[in-house]
Amino acid sequence: MIKIDDRIPGARMIGLDRGEKRNAIGVELTLALEQILLETRFREDIRILVFHGIGGHFSAGMDMKDFFDSSTRSPELIQKARKATEHWRCHLLRQMPQFIVTAVEGYCLGGALPILQCSDVVFASKNAQFGLPEINFGFVPGGQIVKSVQLMATQRALSYMALSGRLIDAHQAHSWGLVTRVVDEEPMTPALELVNKYLELKSPVLTQ
Repeated sequence: MIKIDDRIPGARMIGLDRGEKRNAIGVELTLALEQILLETRFREDIRILVFHGIGGHFSAGMDMKDFFDSSTRSPELIQKARKATEHWRCHLLRQMPQFIVTAVEGYCLGGALPILQCSDVVFASKNAQFGLPEINFGFVPGGQIVKSVQLMATQRALSYMALSGRLIDAHQAHSWGLVTRVVDEEPMTPALELVNKYLELKSPVLTQ
């Protein structure tokens, strides 16, 4: 569900790895996100985090079937997953001491948007698409998701995304404040360049 890469000293790559569901955040993935953030937040040796998707998409948002009436999960597990979602999305992400970079390609929808809001820098490929499609499925975008978009974009941008349910492209997302930079190459390329520069700047100065 999550692929961790610690090969660069001082950095941790957090890859959402549920390609068959376009990295939609289901029960196992939300529990894994909570756990990895809990494990990472007090790691003094990790100074920068990079969120990215594996398989061509960042995340299609929350897996509604896995959380609501059509779910085959036990009520106890659903309750645990909902609490975990609230915890990592509303508290842990906002309290992480590390510098956060996010690389987006493909879908970045709904429940994945709080990751963007808590990121210091967001790179997006030209094929990236952003949105709040919940209304198309009979749901109203969740309070914390709406809050995250409101903290990034204008009220009119938020209203359009929430009420229309239409997706916007990377350039529109950039103009509305969801994205730092739109890139021609894979977004992990500039993300890793920034990681290296950040780690160089944050390295202790050696004196004789």
